[in-house]
Amino acid sequence: MKRAQDLPVFCPNKGLRAAVALAALAVAPVQAQAQTIEASVGSGWQLQWNDEFDQADVDPTKWGWESNCWGGGNNELQCYTDRKKNSFIEDGKLIIRAHKETYFGSSELKEVNPDAEKKYLPYTSARLRTLNKGDWTYGRFEIRAKLPAGQGMWPAIWMLPSDQRYGGWAAGGEIDIVEGVSMDPADPNKVVYGTLHYGAQWPGNVHSGEGYTFQDGKDPTTGFHTYAIEWGDDEIRWYIDETHFATQRASGWYSHAKDSAGVKREVGGSAPFDQPFHLLLNLAVGGNWPGSPDDSVEFPKQMEVDFVRVFSCPDSPESLSSCASISELATVNVGKKAPRLINAIDFDPDFIKAQVVDVFADESIAPFQENYFSNDGSVDIETIAVEGRGNVAQVTFNTNQGGAYWQGTEGFDFGDFKALEFDLRVVSDPRASGGMMFKVDCQYPCSTGDVPLETAPVGEWRAMRFEFSELVRRAGSTLDIRNIDTPLVILPTWDNQQGVVLQIDNLRIVR
Repeated sequence: MKRAQDLPVFCPNKGLRAAVALAALAVAPVQAQAQTIEASVGSGWQLQWNDEFDQADVDPTKWGWESNCWGGGNNELQCYTDRKKNSFIEDGKLIIRAHKETYFGSSELKEVNPDAEKKYLPYTSARLRTLNKGDWTYGRFEIRAKLPAGQGMWPAIWMLPSDQRYGGWAAGGEIDIVEGVSMDPADPNKVVYGTLHYGAQWPGNVHSGEGYTFQDGKDPTTGFHTYAIEWGDDEIRWYIDETHFATQRASGWYSHAKDSAGVKREVGGSAPFDQPFHLLLNLAVGGNWPGSPDDSVEFPKQMEVDFVRVFSCPDSPESLSSCASISELATVNVGKKAPRLINAIDFDPDFIKAQVVDVFADESIAPFQENYFSNDGSVDIETIAVEGRGNVAQVTFNTNQGGAYWQGTEGFDFGDFKALEFDLRVVSDPRASGGMMFKVDCQYPCSTGDVPLETAPVGEWRAMRFEFSELVRRAGSTLDIRNIDTPLVILPTWDNQQGVVLQIDNLRIVR
């Protein structure tokens, strides 16, 4: 996901937003089929952009290809290519095909680092996007597709901001129209997901969404279904075929972005979902969520797309109220509340000249401050007194998907420093199994990736030291020690955290 300048608009004008919505939809020309193609549900919709895939090749005026072996920030196992082997048109369908084959490509996104080192990954696939070819604010988005089943298969139809005016992922938002995750071919009731990502730049991002279960003999992996969202200025709704199954509202999402002075603030309004987004179609293989393919999966695997259509609602271009088809049976997801902000902190800019930069010693030291992220439940961080040590930071996980972190107001140059050190004690760990991990971030997606921690037995302190030179060399690491903004992200194994209590002391960076 590309980096962007932090240029938030904190007080969007409602009148101007209507003009922006109409202007954004006017960027892409209305197709010749506009009079004959209608939306699957509702009335009053006007076709603005579409691809029926009835030509010989993928249209480069509508779609661009990503080419990298980055792994999507999720430790995915595929390299995306622009080869016809991985994406092509056949029988009026766009085919995105994943192959099991070793491929060599860039380890980072071109937008982040065009000169990044290359690496090998064991699969290839394709990721197509409409960036700067089709970018919209509000409307109805319909994609008819057939998704692949199989362990490790992760098809996705989704949207990202085109200029990320609120900052990097996920302060700028992400709209997942549909995702399938390791769908079991033998399961008669397969589940797909519609999700929003928002909040602050990683690691302050959160997400909320709903699943949809196919029943009555319907199967997303053997037949085509129409996946859609209706995205208005105050509400986003998810549809499968004629069924409206989920709704999220602006009261349940938020964006924390930096203003021109570098101060992080809550943007307000319906941010981040009030700016132009573009569409993405991809088939990922493996990653943190689906896990790796197993021996039951026979390659190649493919996602097929019958059409992509974008509609506006001319009579109510922002609210979509005159066109919408809304079911009272749809689940309303209340979303996430915004946590407290790490704002600008007064600090001596010469702190970086010290032999040791303390991040936490009895308390968090400016310009760093503790915070947390959590998708469900909470992560509680408190400063408590411990005999013989003074104050330490105690982190309690009342969630299975969260983490604690210390983050600065910006990225700092620690190029002359040698190592990260901290003391760690596991106070409580009721899990039958499960490990611990940490990261060092240099403004997402720049990161060490997950680094395992070997902890002492419960109740005992262990001094940790990690050489930056080794963290840089780790497989998958993109760490830039000249731009560290988050010296420590710490968390138990994802999806297995409830009840873990940690204590952290003497967190510092040393020369």
